[in-house]
Amino acid sequence: METMAIILYTLFWAAIAIILIYLIIRRVQIKEKENFEERDN
Repeated sequence: METMAIILYTLFWAAIAIILIYLIIRRVQIKEKENFEERDN
């Protein structure tokens, strides 16, 4: 039973880490595509 709890705990934190890394990479890619100079007012 203890090993199951350890596995679930590890998967939980691994999933959070993967989501955070994905969001950071996505944000960087979106920021690279922004062109403030080419904006029309």
